[in-house]
Amino acid sequence: MSQKLRKIMVEKVKTAKFDDTIQNIAMLMNRYQIGCVIIVDDDDKPLGIITERDMIKRVICKAIHPENARIIDVMSKPLVTAPPDMRAGDAAKIMLEHNIKKLPVLDEGRLVGLVTLTDLVRTEGVVEALNGYVLNGVPKRLKKTLAICFDDGIKQNTRRCPLLFSDGVSIGCQLGKCMWWTGDECAVTRISKQMEFTQTNEEEEVKVACEEK
Repeated sequence: MSQKLRKIMVEKVKTAKFDDTIQNIAMLMNRYQIGCVIIVDDDDKPLGIITERDMIKRVICKAIHPENARIIDVMSKPLVTAPPDMRAGDAAKIMLEHNIKKLPVLDEGRLVGLVTLTDLVRTEGVVEALNGYVLNGVPKRLKKTLAICFDDGIKQNTRRCPLLFSDGVSIGCQLGKCMWWTGDECAVTRISKQMEFTQTNEEEEVKVACEEK
């Protein structure tokens, strides 16, 4: 089971008022090297979020001068949020379902933190939670975020198993629950890689032999 968001989230989240300017928000993001700013009202109630992608898509690509851009036209809304006691695995699924990479954490309507998809996929238990999750329809930019942890085993751990089926459909790797799991990798995957390596070498040898003739 994955951790709760309150254990993972960043608590110091930068915010801006609804009547602020896009230029000031851009300067804020640049100054603190952050990828988003939460927009709040006069009572600090979260209303929306402005990300780097929002800036590019709704300001730069439309050739709108920052002084003329309105926050209501740039920010993403309604705001998708999660409570602090939500599990990281469930939060990751919500982010993939809504095609977002930043998730504000609210406690009884009050902004208490923020998590990113990158934070979540690096959290223990999230790989298992996403195991077998269908990525059809998920944008490439989110798949790239998941790919940053492929070197840690996510790619091989969540691949479809060639041996296990449910209702005629191959299911995701079961990790330690499977008899083929050797402790750090799947025996079937290792053997497949060895076979692919051997086949590649044989093809290279044939190619060289043909060229020599």
